[in-house]
Amino acid sequence: MTDRRKIKLVQELVGAIALTILMQVMAIVGYTQYIWMCFLPLLMFFALGANFRAIPSMIVSYAVGELWFLVNDLVAGAFTAAFGSGNPVMSNLVPTVLVIFLILAVHENLLEGKPYSNIPCIFMGLATSFFVKFLQQPINLLHLLSFWCYGIVLAVVLVVLGMAVCRAIFGRERAEAALMPKQPGEKQ
Repeated sequence: MTDRRKIKLVQELVGAIALTILMQVMAIVGYTQYIWMCFLPLLMFFALGANFRAIPSMIVSYAVGELWFLVNDLVAGAFTAAFGSGNPVMSNLVPTVLVIFLILAVHENLLEGKPYSNIPCIFMGLATSFFVKFLQQPINLLHLLSFWCYGIVLAVVLVVLGMAVCRAIFGRERAEAALMPKQPGEKQ
């Protein structure tokens, strides 16, 4: 077995143990049914390259997505009042198209590069807010933001603790070399 594989196995074991233990906090505080929410920021964190500098943008943009959800509700309410709830195109589809266009136009165009313009995290905030509303979950947007932030904490612990344990066992240079992402086509 290569050095890289051994080191990665240690990191993965440490990560599995840490995540399992830390997710129990959700059960302890009475939100067991929302443990799934902790995985979403983990997925996003690693999809964005496990970049610690992206964390503030991830948090702020997620909250911005929740605000866009509120804007969507207001716009849909105005369209429903104007065109009636019996008109699904004008009360649901057109307002949603308008809001999504505004999100993209504002954050990808006008505010490009700003810490509150992380489009994937904005849409994650919007999507989880819709999820809570449509499934009539007994939580609010502040709960979702808290779960999101806790999931980011889990991602940070996974990386930092895994690296610390691997450095302690294998030495700094070996651990860092082994845990650097491989480029496509690069040999093991």
